[in-house]
Amino acid sequence: MLHEKQQNEQSAGGKAVKTAGKKLAKRAAKKALKKAATKAGAKAAAKVALKTGLSLIGKAVAGLVGFVGGPFIIGALIVLAALILIFVAVALLFSIGVEEELNEEAYELKQYIAAAADSTVDMSKPEQIPYKVPPALIIVAMELYDVETGEMTEKETVDIVANALKPEFTYSTRQGSIETKQTVCREDEGCKTTESTTPFEIDVFESVQAWDRSLVNTYEPYFTEWVTTTRVHYEQVKEPKRDEFGKIIPGQFVYRDIKVTTKTKTRAETFVSDTIETMDYSHYDMVLSGEPFNYGQQDKLFVEALYAVTGGEIHYKEWLTGNSLIGFNGTVTPGSSVPSQYMEIYLAAEKAYRVDWYYIAAIHYVETGFSTHPTMISSVGAEGHTQFMPCTWMGWSYLGCKGSNGYVSVSESVKYNPITIDKYGGFGIDADKNGKASPWDIKDAIFATASYLNANGFSKNIDKSIRAYNHSDIYVRDVKAAAARFKTEATYMPGGGDIPALAPGSFMRPAVGRNTSGYGGRYIDGEYSYHYGVDIASGQGTPIVAVADGVVSRAVSGCPPKGYYGSNCGGGWGNHVWVKHTVGGASFEAVYGHFARIGVVQGQIIKQGQFLGGMGTSGSSTGVHLHFELHSPVRSGYRNVLNPTLYIPM
Repeated sequence: MLHEKQQNEQSAGGKAVKTAGKKLAKRAAKKALKKAATKAGAKAAAKVALKTGLSLIGKAVAGLVGFVGGPFIIGALIVLAALILIFVAVALLFSIGVEEELNEEAYELKQYIAAAADSTVDMSKPEQIPYKVPPALIIVAMELYDVETGEMTEKETVDIVANALKPEFTYSTRQGSIETKQTVCREDEGCKTTESTTPFEIDVFESVQAWDRSLVNTYEPYFTEWVTTTRVHYEQVKEPKRDEFGKIIPGQFVYRDIKVTTKTKTRAETFVSDTIETMDYSHYDMVLSGEPFNYGQQDKLFVEALYAVTGGEIHYKEWLTGNSLIGFNGTVTPGSSVPSQYMEIYLAAEKAYRVDWYYIAAIHYVETGFSTHPTMISSVGAEGHTQFMPCTWMGWSYLGCKGSNGYVSVSESVKYNPITIDKYGGFGIDADKNGKASPWDIKDAIFATASYLNANGFSKNIDKSIRAYNHSDIYVRDVKAAAARFKTEATYMPGGGDIPALAPGSFMRPAVGRNTSGYGGRYIDGEYSYHYGVDIASGQGTPIVAVADGVVSRAVSGCPPKGYYGSNCGGGWGNHVWVKHTVGGASFEAVYGHFARIGVVQGQIIKQGQFLGGMGTSGSSTGVHLHFELHSPVRSGYRNVLNPTLYIPM
């Protein structure tokens, strides 16, 4: 753990603002404003601002204050005011400005940006068009990059940003076939049937990773219905002429029409797709974090704020909070990767500081291998189970810490004294209440780690809080990878009273609550639709459990906790889980939809009554509920759908 002095730390956004302020004062006023905010351009920007409404500008200011930090902004108010005027004016002008009021050079640049946005996809393929990078996003992302580099032309910057953010598509080739059965019946010969199969290839759209979402299409073989055609024609047959005794008359012939009936049956073996689209900013996050941008977390949030003011829809900040299971009411059993003796402490720290236990465990693992490192003292002096520098533990306002790298030699009676720690503002905690706050005490160390993550904004920005623990992108990656593994390996079992009764050998109810919508036709907002499942409504976070033993065949998260009717996130199901069950020797696949959060992963073996996730209203939803479907033997569109109430006590 390499903690820097708190009061000297600057967020990446703060650095961006300071850098931008210096350069914009000299360069942007001459270059960006010369092109975008000439008299005509400034006038156009003002008109756009008025048309858009002052509320948007207010939102931009509020957003930037929230992302960059109030105290910093107050101390740099003049710089911020200049930035908002320049950034917002340019963003609005080039995204929704009136083209007639742009000067020639600015108009040319706007057209170039639009063309660059189109080039991020193949415009001849309709399925790609919805995923092209929005011109407004290119504008706001390039503003910050252009400011920080200052060495490239606007068009060069546009190309860099557009190419970096463009979506990644995958296609595959699958083989289908046309099956033909043809029966030819002749009056003179009877019937004969032949069969043939003609293969063909289909290019299918498998997936896309766009800047704000991901989509995966899964394909299942599908036979079309037989199509039968019948054709009747007559063939003239030349035959020898016979006399009245049946003898052939040499040299004489007669002609007779023979009825020929041809019946052709054809069907195709093709594929049907099932589409799952999920909110996913991992591409946006990774691209802007890496070369050549090297944007910090606050820089990316800064871009989000600017994009939002242009009217663009973006939920990056919301995505960063992850799919938390904080507050789970029940028993959590770790997988084999986490020593079980620490779980009670992890969960207690989670409850106290609102930091997911698996992130706390991940830091414990990355720092000291779950306290198995020989000395648990780093080369720079970090110490204990989760590697705190003495000054971070005791408090940076301690006289000896000023100007140091965080290591000071001080007696344990001072360093581990809760009164001293409180006096100097340290993060050391006496969690076990023995009168000493020591990083060598496992409970004290774990609680201090959770407290530190909480103090560094874990609830709003997980990456930022982890990076504050050790200022390394590799460290953040390693901790997050371990946390994901620990979370998915764990088993969550709800507490008593929160789940329906088990039903060994048959199906149990998936959640407590009232049935609000049954299987069949229904009206929503005056529009008729067919409901292929049942809805159970209850409170936010109500446990959703497996109706029978099975295997998780799909687990999709990443959708905003609060959805809306018509949302396509998660294919409309929002955060959802599919499970393949076997009951009474028959195979079923169940769909559980609209989770607030999920607690299982694809491929996980589960038991009846096991926690799958908490009830929510993600995806296409008008309120907190579980949408439950049942299919047999597997889900294949809605061809195999069943009425759940005929199988499950509802």
